Amino acid sequence: MNHRLMVSDPAIRKQLQLAGLRFMYSRSMWLASEARVIGIKLKNNKLSSSEVDQKLEELGALDLVYPELMGAE
Repeated sequence: MNHRLMVSDPAIRKQLQLAGLRFMYSRSMWLASEARVIGIKLKNNKLSSSEVDQKLEELGALDLVYPELMGAE
């Protein structure tokens, strides 16, 4: 399989993968923190449902909450 973005040097490829995984992990921790804050504010009536929908849309997570909208136009 020859992918045009494939790195042929195994050591460089491994370093790129590790860097990508560290980035993915840090983003997931950030997203978990954002979700927690939004959830607490919604539970304590500090945010309305429409405000939460707006925040979810900004985070690109609206489809996760409303999967029936995925791919809908």
